[in-house]
Amino acid sequence: MSRWVSRLLGSVLALSLMFGTAGSAAAATSDRDAAFSLLQRVFEIVEYYHKDGADLDAFLQGALQGGLEALGDPYTNYFSEPEFREFLDSLEGTVTGIGVYLEVADGYVIVAAPIKGTPAYEAGLQAGDRILEANGVSLVGETTEKASSVIRGEPGTAVKLRIERPSEGRTFEATIVRAVINVPEVESEMLEDGVGYLALTGFSDSASTEFYNAVEELKEQGATSLVLDLRNNPGGYVQSAVAIASAWVPKGEPVLIEVGKDDQTVHRSRGSLINLPTVVLVNGGSASAAEILAGAIQDYGAGTLVGTQTFGKGTVQQILFLTGGAGMKVTIAEYLTGKGRKVDGVGLTPDHVVEPAKVDASLRQPLELDRLLLPGSVGLDVLALQERLAFLGYSNEQDGVMGTLTVRAVYRFRFANDLAVTSAVDSAFVTKLNERVAEAVRAQEAVDVQLEKAIELLTSR
Repeated sequence: MSRWVSRLLGSVLALSLMFGTAGSAAAATSDRDAAFSLLQRVFEIVEYYHKDGADLDAFLQGALQGGLEALGDPYTNYFSEPEFREFLDSLEGTVTGIGVYLEVADGYVIVAAPIKGTPAYEAGLQAGDRILEANGVSLVGETTEKASSVIRGEPGTAVKLRIERPSEGRTFEATIVRAVINVPEVESEMLEDGVGYLALTGFSDSASTEFYNAVEELKEQGATSLVLDLRNNPGGYVQSAVAIASAWVPKGEPVLIEVGKDDQTVHRSRGSLINLPTVVLVNGGSASAAEILAGAIQDYGAGTLVGTQTFGKGTVQQILFLTGGAGMKVTIAEYLTGKGRKVDGVGLTPDHVVEPAKVDASLRQPLELDRLLLPGSVGLDVLALQERLAFLGYSNEQDGVMGTLTVRAVYRFRFANDLAVTSAVDSAFVTKLNERVAEAVRAQEAVDVQLEKAIELLTSR
C-alpha cells in the first residue's frame, strides 16, 4: 500500500479510536478496499504520466475535499492544520480578518452576518451578500474555509472583494483593511420605559454566563421587559443555546429535538427563568443556535418574534480532531424545535414581519453628469436628478424633463444650501446634492424600525 493511502487510512483510524466509531482498515469490506485501490491507482497514473507529475499532499487534500463536497452538505468540512487552528480560534471569539460570518448557499459563499463595529460592518457588507472574488481569486463554488483562507490576513493589509447583492440586483467592489476582530457576545443597555436591550452575537462556551450576568445588570437598572436581539447571529454551541433558552422555557420542557442517524436526543430546559416579557429580533442572518433559541421562545409563547424570516440552518455539527493537527466538522443530526417544528431549509417566521428601512439602491450612487442641465433638458440624467430632489423633499416631478416644478426645486435647493441662485444644474450643484443625499440615506437607514416595533409591543402592554 502506498505511503499516501496509509496516511489517509491512518487519519480515519485515528478518528475511529478517538471517538469510538466502529470498524477499522483491517475489517473494511472488499468494496471499500477496491475503492481505495482505485484511488491509489489514479494517483500513481497521474504521478507517472502527467507532464507535471503529482504532488502527494495536494492530491490528498483534493481527494478529501472532493469527497466531502460530493455529500452536498456545505457544513461538513475537512480542515488542514492551519485552517483548523483558525476555525477553533474563531469559535473562541478572536480572529484576524474583516469581521464577517460566512455560510454557503446555492453554490455561493455568502455573508451570514457582518460583525458590528468591524471593517466589514463599516464597509457596508450585508447578510446575504455573495462574495464572488477575493483579491482576484474566484470563490464561486468554494467552501467557507477556502474563502476564509483568502480573506483573512495580517492586520493592516487590504483585501479587495467583488460582491454580488441579489437583493439590489447589483455587483460592486469593496476594498477592506483587515484587523484583529474581538467579538463581544453580549451587549446590553437600558432603553426607554423600563425596556432592557440585550444583543447576543454568538453562542460560545461563555455566552450563557455573559447572558445571565447582563440580564441581572439590566434588572438592577430597572428593566421590566427585554428586547433580545438575535439579528445576524450565526449560531455556535448547542448547549449554550439550550442554557440561554432555559431563561424562558419551563424546567424539563424540550428546547430542541436532535434527530441523528440512529437515534433521537431531546435537550430539555434547565428552568432558569428570568420572568421578563420579551420581544426577540430576528432576520435572515439569524441562524443555527440563534434559531434554536428563537424557536424555543416562540414555541412556548414566552416572547414575540419581530423582524424577517430567519436563515433556516437546522443541522448540528460535531468537531473532530484528526492526527497532525487537522480536523473536521461533520453534520451529525438535524434538529427540530421543542414542539417538533422543522427549521432546516425553512427558517422561523416572525410573529410580526417587519422589513428594515431600505433606500432605493440607485440613491447610494453619486449623481454624475457630463453636461450642464438647463430648463427644458430631457434625459435619464434629468430623471436621476429628479429622483434625488424628490428623496430630499423638494419636488415630486419625475418624468425626465426639466420642467417648471424641477426648476423651482433647483432654486429651492440652491437657496437652502447657500449656492448661487440660478436654474442651472452644474458641478457645484451636483457636489452639494450628492452630499445631502448621502446624509439623508445614512439617516434613514439608521432608523431601526424593527427595534421601534419591539419597544412599541413592550410598552403598550
